[in-house]
Amino acid sequence: MKVTVLGAGAVGAMLGGLIKRYDPTVDMLFLARGEHGRRMRESGGVELHGPWGRCHVPVRVSDRLADLAGSSVVLLGVKSQDTEEVAQKASEHLGRAVVVSVQNGINQRVLSNHVSPKRLVVGMTATNMAIVAPGVVSLQRNGITVVGAGTEQTPSTIVEQAEAVLAKSRLAVRSERNVLGVQYNKLLMNTMGYASVLSDSNFITEGILDRGWRRAVAMPILAEGLRVLDNAGIELVRTPGLSDVLRFRRLLATIDAPPVAAVLRLVLTKLVVPKRIVYSVYQDLVRGRKTEIDFVNGEIVRLAETHGTEAPLNATVVEMVRELERREPGSFFSRENVVSRFEGIARRQSL
Repeated sequence: MKVTVLGAGAVGAMLGGLIKRYDPTVDMLFLARGEHGRRMRESGGVELHGPWGRCHVPVRVSDRLADLAGSSVVLLGVKSQDTEEVAQKASEHLGRAVVVSVQNGINQRVLSNHVSPKRLVVGMTATNMAIVAPGVVSLQRNGITVVGAGTEQTPSTIVEQAEAVLAKSRLAVRSERNVLGVQYNKLLMNTMGYASVLSDSNFITEGILDRGWRRAVAMPILAEGLRVLDNAGIELVRTPGLSDVLRFRRLLATIDAPPVAAVLRLVLTKLVVPKRIVYSVYQDLVRGRKTEIDFVNGEIVRLAETHGTEAPLNATVVEMVRELERREPGSFFSRENVVSRFEGIARRQSL
């Protein structure tokens, strides 16, 4: 079986690398560009860091889309902002491959224009990976990967095939009928996480555990997102652990009690999230690249407008990230500036 990772960045390279590690019979191909792709081509594979230690997994690496030909499964890991262009160019080489999107954002509307609706699977992963050096990917935080039908025409057998391939990674994987509810669950978590990137802040220790930032930024953004989804009639699906946004909302509501705060600080910083969560928006801003902000916080703005309402907090995150995109790479706002901007919106809304 030939499996191709189209966009072998952090997520794609980790999933594809683990699949190959645990099932060497898989013909694994990475399609990757830039320095990361060059290093993997030179070394003949990818170096993976995680609970298993460090290992080098041999895979074929290319930057030619034509090499997709003959794939049984294509794991799509390109940045959301590149989906339209890449899917359009790749479509002539896909054949009968099952395409499995493990991207951030909600991309099935775009993908269904270029991928057979009967062979499209979409999902999300709550597992956090990061490229710590070109050719080297680290598992920062374990979590579940959930997949489901990308269109109403996608048969359950195709979803089961995708689930079986991803399960070869030995990471937690399951399928879900209402996969859109799972995708929006993660998306709402990311709307808060991407707001922490504005000031180059650690989402947990400098964000959630900071009362001022939590009350001015995180909680209002989450409340706004939940309101927009409710207005759009989108039902969220719960996922295991703190990555579930509904469980996370309860945590935010109880964290101010001093005994609770002390315990949570210990649990979150020492046990649950020992490493900083590295968001793709942060990596792109540091490297001077266009980010996927339009497909996360911008998706909430789009959904609100579609259903006749507004999402000013998420719109502000989009606006501020775009401003950072125009600055020198690695430039960020101060935490005080971010909190002040959001407090100003709250004051205007209360008038």
